[in-house]
Amino acid sequence: MSLSRRSPLSDQALSGGRPSALSTRVWPVVCVLALVVASDFKFRLRANDQSVAGNADPFVLLEIGVYALVACFLFVKFRPTTRVRRVNVLTFLGFAYAFILAGSALYSPYLSLALVRGAQVLVILALSRSIARHGNLADIHRIAHGFILLITGSVLFGVLVPFPQLRTQAGRFTWLHVHPVQAGEMLAIAVVLLVGYLVATGLDRAGPRWRLPVYLVLLAICGGGLLATKTRGAVIGAIVGVLVLVWTRWRGQRKVEAGVVLSVVLIAIALTSSAAIESFFARGESLERLASLNSRTDLWGYAFELFPQHPLYGFGLTASRGLFLDSIGLGGGHNALVNLLMDTGILGALTWIALLVTILLAATRLSRSRPGFQVDRGMILALTLAMIANSVFTEGLGAPANVACTWLFVIVAWVNLTVKRAEGDRL
Repeated sequence: MSLSRRSPLSDQALSGGRPSALSTRVWPVVCVLALVVASDFKFRLRANDQSVAGNADPFVLLEIGVYALVACFLFVKFRPTTRVRRVNVLTFLGFAYAFILAGSALYSPYLSLALVRGAQVLVILALSRSIARHGNLADIHRIAHGFILLITGSVLFGVLVPFPQLRTQAGRFTWLHVHPVQAGEMLAIAVVLLVGYLVATGLDRAGPRWRLPVYLVLLAICGGGLLATKTRGAVIGAIVGVLVLVWTRWRGQRKVEAGVVLSVVLIAIALTSSAAIESFFARGESLERLASLNSRTDLWGYAFELFPQHPLYGFGLTASRGLFLDSIGLGGGHNALVNLLMDTGILGALTWIALLVTILLAATRLSRSRPGFQVDRGMILALTLAMIANSVFTEGLGAPANVACTWLFVIVAWVNLTVKRAEGDRL
């Protein structure tokens, strides 16, 4: 049945749930934001070596408690069964990736930390599946709007209540004791979401709709915060996401016109602000530091020296943090693929790549003839590619229990819901 001739079909009906029970719920937003805050919002300074020592302070226990509460809520609300269900390729790869991460915790040299992180990944997977099975596209956009408000509020809090920073973070904006790299990653996601809603003005989509000036003000706050973090990888990721949104928003001649206008704007910015751009990316560091990407190339070289020791299964979940911390003084792979190769080996890395490729292919194949899917298609592609671009410089997308990992599984649910809605439209 074509979109123009069919009667409106609600997201609730397509998800197989009861409209009255699903229309007013907020559980997807609360659960996702709770996991983000628990994992990425740091309320105290902690030495790097303490993160792999397995010592649980009250904040660690609080983080574990939040994940446990979300897990209990999902279990009580949806009563999972042992009945085997048919799943698509994307869902299968999501399960495979999560189970590989969790399974690799069993042979990690940092067993306590790894088991906790593995369990957290399974909670994120359970939340993703609950959203995909019992949710709708409006829920995804509510999650996105809730995330935008959380990050905007965090930026304002960081401006009004500055916290003491480490010497290595001086001059870089953040809030609480969040590392500027993590703050930049969260802000980049918020910026891509906001630009997505701005360019989608006037198009059909599910979820909340705010006035255009509201989105512009929120974008100014988050964009300013992103630049103030001086996190180069996050800025590059946000630029990639914005370019994808512009490219997927229009078709035919309008796409060419938008590309020309954007090119002129970028050239003008480059010509008038080249010194400021150079200063931003240099961050006052020496040529030697810049050439090594802040010692990242040294770390990656050491990683590939260790890799042949356990090429298939890796050293175990979170092993990269301790191995690099002991030898180079940097925790984590500072690259998603390197991080996965060290923690889960070729098996985990290939599954992760397959998951990302499947997301991109599924989003690309969404019909362009339906305006509602055009918005979701563009935002899924933009968010995924933005996080992939940022993952060149930070391990978040290839590590467990963080904002990038959480959004990766939210995107898996997003794609599944979009496909489900598309199939419902053809009934």
